[in-house]
Amino acid sequence: MLKIEDIQQTKLVEIGWSFGQSYGGGHLAGQMIMHVIANRKRCGWGDWLDVIAKVPHFMAEANLPTLEFPDRWNGSFVKLLHVVDGVFDGSVPDISKGALYWADLTRIERPWFKTKIIDPIKEDGPLAGQRQHPAVANLNSLTFFR
Repeated sequence: MLKIEDIQQTKLVEIGWSFGQSYGGGHLAGQMIMHVIANRKRCGWGDWLDVIAKVPHFMAEANLPTLEFPDRWNGSFVKLLHVVDGVFDGSVPDISKGALYWADLTRIERPWFKTKIIDPIKEDGPLAGQRQHPAVANLNSLTFFR
């Protein structure tokens, strides 16, 4: 019998693989994106499938990248398959550093992402003047925000 966890992990790999390939970052980009999805789930954005389904609402690009599966022995794909269990259960260190958003800074296609995620500055409190969503990790132009 297929377990719901298997479906959730499959969808997690699909989203990590498709975005990772789109950005040219291989398995590391895919793993970081899977961590962002896990962070959203752990912050209460919904269950795994809800969070994955809502990815288009919170992305910088206008369209989801095309999902094209590689040869089953593709090294980057195999590495992503090796870490999905750990991302899913939280046993693999979060290389996105707790990020909740990501964007390739050369591909900001939705103005709301720039105005709501990249640009906002805190106006009061002890952190006044700092970014509302600071960049916490990057992989070339692929940047992760908390």
